[in-house]
This record gives sequence, structure tokens and C-alpha cells, in this order.
Amino acid sequence: MNILWSNRFIQDAAGNRHAAAAFGCPRCGRVTLVEFAVPNHPSTSGTTINAQAEVSEILVLPDAQDLGLSVRHLPDDVDGFYLDAQRVLLAGVPDAAAVQLRKTLEAAAAHKGSKESTLFKSVKKLMDDGYLTQDFSRVMDHIRKIGNAGAHYTDVKLTAPEVERSLRFTTQVLRNLFEVPGELEELASESKGTTPDEFADE
Repeated sequence: MNILWSNRFIQDAAGNRHAAAAFGCPRCGRVTLVEFAVPNHPSTSGTTINAQAEVSEILVLPDAQDLGLSVRHLPDDVDGFYLDAQRVLLAGVPDAAAVQLRKTLEAAAAHKGSKESTLFKSVKKLMDDGYLTQDFSRVMDHIRKIGNAGAHYTDVKLTAPEVERSLRFTTQVLRNLFEVPGELEELASESKGTTPDEFADE
């Protein structure tokens, strides 16, 4: 990432100053805005700041939520593959992103007890076990085939729009497998004992 500018301070209505920096990605051409704080550093102009020791990140824009890709309650390995897919896609390597999306599905299926000899069989077991409806069959098949195309040598290269569609499909699959059940568990934990019995079966 290249620093576009870093010495910018914005004052809010209460008189507080906010420090910000902008970074440009040389591959994707996009800009990332970072708000940061340097609480223990003197504000003397021209002094050197140790980024690792003195700078605290407050906010990064855009993040996964802004891009519609944020998924809660993901296991660490699933989240790692999912984020890697986003990074390499933004870096302009759709084939690598497709492979990471395939790995995301494999890890997700394994966490649901579906670790078969092939991803095709793992996806089928997810359906049979009721984790996903049959409506997702074509979605999972698409992600799997895109991942295969990215992993093997062919004369045809995957395009960014193709893999972006696969990424959106993967996001929906992960939300159904992890985010929705996780949110329901949180809801049950928060509301335990707060719902009157007479309304329970309405």
C-alpha cells in the first residue's frame, strides 16, 4: 500500500481532532482511509512516529461490512480462507481467489461434520443433513466448479466478475451455515426467561 497522505487532522463539533491517512493499492487502484490515534507521541511537527509501537488504528474504510461481505460467527480457519479470497481478488488474481473460495467451502463443510473424499460429496452431505436447502445446490456447485477452474491448468482464465459472483454466493452460504445459527444462539441466550410463557406457542 502506498501512502497518499497521512498528515491530516479533522476537527469535530466538540473540538476533538481526528487523525487520518489515505493509502492507495497499486494493484486494484482503490483507496483505503484509516483513522488513527497516537496517544503517547508529542505533537511536535517533524518528529518521527513508530507506527507499530505508537499508532492505534481506530477505523478503516471501506471494510468487509461496507462491501457487503461481512459474516459473523465464522470459525477462524473458515474466516481466514474467506478473507484471503477477498484480498487476492482485490489484488487482481481471480484464479487464486477462486481456489481460496473452494477452501472456504471445504473448511465450512468440515465444521458441520461433512468432510468427505471430494467437495462434491461434502456438499451433498450438507444438503442431506439439512444444513442447506436444495435451493443452494446450484450455488454450491458453481463455487466448486469455479474453484476447480482456478486450481487447474486450462487455456481459459477466470475473470474478476466471474469470481466476484462466486464470492457473493459464498457469502450467502456462510451466512446460512454460521451467521444465522450464531445470531439465533445469541438471541436465545439474551432472551432466556424474558418471554412470558403464554406467548411462547402463539
